[in-house]
Amino acid sequence: MQVNKKRPFNLLILLFALVTGCNNASSSLILSESSDESSSSEVETIYPRERYVQKSISRVNSFPTFPNNYKYIDYEEMAKEFDALAFSFAYNPDVKLPTYISSDPTTWSPMGYWLDQPRQPSTYNPLETGYLRRTFGLPTYVGDNRVLSSGSEAIVTIGSVLGSTFVGLDKQTQTFNDTTYDFVEMTFASYDTGSKLVHNYGVQGQSFWYDLFPQILFARLFDYYRDTPFMREMVLNGADQWLAALPNFVVDGEPNYEFVGYNVVLHSPTTTGGHIEPPNGGLAFIFYSAYEITKDEKYLDGCKEVLDYLQTYQKNPNYEALTDYAPYVAAVLNQKYGTDYDISKFIDFVFDNDSNFRAGWAVMNDSFGNYPMHGLVGQVGDYAFAMNSFHLPTTLMPLVKYEPRYATALGKYMLNVVSNSRVFFPQEHDLNHQTMNTYLPFDPQGIIVYEGFRKNWAGINGYAMGDATAMFAQPCDLSLYSSVFLGGMGALVSKTDVNGILQIDLNATDSFGNNDYPTYMFYNPYDEDKVVTFKGFNDNYDLFDLTANSVFGRDLQGKVRISLPKESALVLKVLPANSFLKHRGDTIYLGENIIAKKRPAVELVNINNKQELTESSPIEISYTGLQNDDVSLMEIYFGDILAYEGKPVETFFYSKELLPDTDYPLKVVVTTTNGYKDYVTKRVICR
Repeated sequence: MQVNKKRPFNLLILLFALVTGCNNASSSLILSESSDESSSSEVETIYPRERYVQKSISRVNSFPTFPNNYKYIDYEEMAKEFDALAFSFAYNPDVKLPTYISSDPTTWSPMGYWLDQPRQPSTYNPLETGYLRRTFGLPTYVGDNRVLSSGSEAIVTIGSVLGSTFVGLDKQTQTFNDTTYDFVEMTFASYDTGSKLVHNYGVQGQSFWYDLFPQILFARLFDYYRDTPFMREMVLNGADQWLAALPNFVVDGEPNYEFVGYNVVLHSPTTTGGHIEPPNGGLAFIFYSAYEITKDEKYLDGCKEVLDYLQTYQKNPNYEALTDYAPYVAAVLNQKYGTDYDISKFIDFVFDNDSNFRAGWAVMNDSFGNYPMHGLVGQVGDYAFAMNSFHLPTTLMPLVKYEPRYATALGKYMLNVVSNSRVFFPQEHDLNHQTMNTYLPFDPQGIIVYEGFRKNWAGINGYAMGDATAMFAQPCDLSLYSSVFLGGMGALVSKTDVNGILQIDLNATDSFGNNDYPTYMFYNPYDEDKVVTFKGFNDNYDLFDLTANSVFGRDLQGKVRISLPKESALVLKVLPANSFLKHRGDTIYLGENIIAKKRPAVELVNINNKQELTESSPIEISYTGLQNDDVSLMEIYFGDILAYEGKPVETFFYSKELLPDTDYPLKVVVTTTNGYKDYVTKRVICR
């Protein structure tokens, strides 16, 4: 059985456009305008190139435009090499549970092993009996002897298959020594027939993070292998269990997701002291994926219920990787299903250092001495984690397809992540700056990454390490659960012929997304325009620029040259040659497929979340209208209190008489002459 080919696995063919600058109007856009969708006639119209409308991310604003000591890492090659290392056990059909000698690294390979069930059913149905065929295991860390008693974590096994699939390896028909294995089916071993969930080992209901993340990875894996028997049911069974749980996320009669977990068998939220792991964005993605599979409205309703809760939530729920999915799902729903979720708020949840449930957990915006950390995820000022740093781009970068107004900000973010993640690779450090006292003999390239990188450990500034040695008495901090996500990075990025300008494949990790047309992003970090050369299709194609809502080229073939404006990004969607585009209101269509939406933009320039304001504090506002459609109205709210309504202003001072001292969601709304809107919110404290 072949991998689902809706996303191309061969990333060698690249698709691009002719760009002359973000603010000139020399390009034209040929569309068919219809004011009424039911109109029987359509008029061919030439539209000028739209304004370059972008929105920033507060934390990214402080990132270097060009990373310090920039280095490109070939993550695609790294991911393929990791697959070869992790699955080397498959060359020997008799490799069972390994025997580790902590002091002898030569005993730590092969890392993986086979698990055989003691009995085979007469009729095979893993939905009822559980998975009873041969499967495989991988330790969480290299040399981790806990795997002998506790088993392999689903995050590692499912993540390893997904990561390899991201970079084009068909894990359903992978051959070793003339024997072909189906590693996709083997992930069924993590499906629990009791709870009907795919989750990590251990008691279900003790951790949202542990219960939801494997289910998410499993659903994303299914998106590639849609024809796999039983897999669809496993994905939907999990979604049904969590859908049934929603009515129980209640405290004092009000929706409340502040629990550490939820037991789906007992139908009960779990509390453990004051520890909370909100399900938030991860839960939304589970419902979103189920809806895209079935088109059953109950799943879309569940997804909206979660996002509705987050929309009005006045805390930052960020914990581990579940919040990573909130901005992405919100962006998809806004474009495809007409919702109006606050994407900037959800992005702030992920980036800002104000989590209410894991102090300091955020996207970093500083350096650890000589080590730039910008873009990495972890405990700010202390501890960056590889898994989280590699995983977050798999949700943020496809977001740009649906919200290209964040292209420049996320292009800057991604460039920093690509370069700065080198701190996790052992061969990037001498042995005095890592917990290993020798490099692994079976990994001479240093493919397997450290779990984390600390600012200071044992008096040493800049130290590659992990929790395995510090907390679990294990011999090695090199982390398989982190390395499996190299595949996401490898699928997303490739270099161009200009150092520091990346090609980012926005379809590569867009699980269940609109991937009908290849879409690529390019960010120019330089303070001058740059020209790059790319290969194109042999077949003719059109190119549409999502950042300018215009056609850049029609009926192109082969190589093209792109002029990238300084310190800005372009998002280019490849369409069939001579595509006939329809313009309905703020939306551009190809057939019934949404290609782009036109939106103005408004931002709070000098306001951060949880910032204290007085009536003498200036609130600085920036806004951008659309082509021939300027911003004509601005509204400023503090909670439900309308503090200003009128012509757009760039600076605003609130009145003490109007606002009692308390916490408020500050919201600024702009409306264009033609009625198109945008808004921005921040959580502030008025004093």
